[in-house]
Amino acid sequence: MSAHAVPVEKYHGTGNDFLVVDADAHTVGDRAAFARAHCDRETGVTADAAVDEGTVPPSTTGRRGADGVLFLSVEERFDPTRVVMTLVQPDGSTASMCGNGARVVARWAHDRTGDREFMIDTQAGTRHATVADDASAATIEMGVPTFDPARVPVVREGDLAGEPLIDEPVEGLSVTALNTGVPHAVAFVDGGRDDPDGIDAYDLDAVAPPVRHADAFPEGANVNLAAVVDDGTGGDGDGGGTAVIDQRTFERGVEGETQSCGTGAVAVVAAARRLGLIAGESAVSRPPGGELAITVPDAGHATLTGPVAHEFSGTLPVNPR
Repeated sequence: MSAHAVPVEKYHGTGNDFLVVDADAHTVGDRAAFARAHCDRETGVTADAAVDEGTVPPSTTGRRGADGVLFLSVEERFDPTRVVMTLVQPDGSTASMCGNGARVVARWAHDRTGDREFMIDTQAGTRHATVADDASAATIEMGVPTFDPARVPVVREGDLAGEPLIDEPVEGLSVTALNTGVPHAVAFVDGGRDDPDGIDAYDLDAVAPPVRHADAFPEGANVNLAAVVDDGTGGDGDGGGTAVIDQRTFERGVEGETQSCGTGAVAVVAAARRLGLIAGESAVSRPPGGELAITVPDAGHATLTGPVAHEFSGTLPVNPR
């Protein structure tokens, strides 16, 4: 391996894909430049260019680029094993939390250690994670969603100062603002993916950026469109079913739509509960990349569960040009 190259792994959770670097073993001096170069969807990493010869069959090459780079440090002296997680996004910024990214962290750490339980240190706090027996899925504790405008954060003026932003117009969408580790704006729309005039009919790249950059969000916000396709009442009002919500997310830092967003899935379910759109504390969110199971209890931490897969191993230039 070249002295100017670093080993990487690529994983994805429901299509939300990440490059992983072992930060204990390898130093990347300019992490922002590394992420901007290798995550670019037009010019970034491909399996064919990165993999060590013979390690990956061509059928698993996947998409070019990634939704971010996870720089990880494993501390096995703790029980459970602790992993320090830093996510650098495609625009070079650092995200304080990423639900699917944290699930990838758990799977990567499992592949390294054989353990199935971890504590993951994120900038949003320490989160407990578990990996399924067959390692095909992982569950991450997501903290307690908050609608507190000071913690989202949301700027409100006049009589609304200090009040949560709940189902109110912001730059053309009626949104609910909350923080699930990072700021989110959730807008519910009529019609799921099976409806030709439903959620997929929206031009997310057009409607989301004005909300993402709205004055109400001083740190910006991820923007989610959501459509409740089953409210979980089981058809007879007894609340015996599981709610199902279609989801699309425009991610801050990626500056585009992602195939899946874990913090966004939790935000969508928490907002649906706040607005009385679903019954019960559990729901299935369906972003384009697959299905995620979310629980948002009345008290305590939310959880996020979904599949995780390894795509390839390889090396990439430390100082891309």
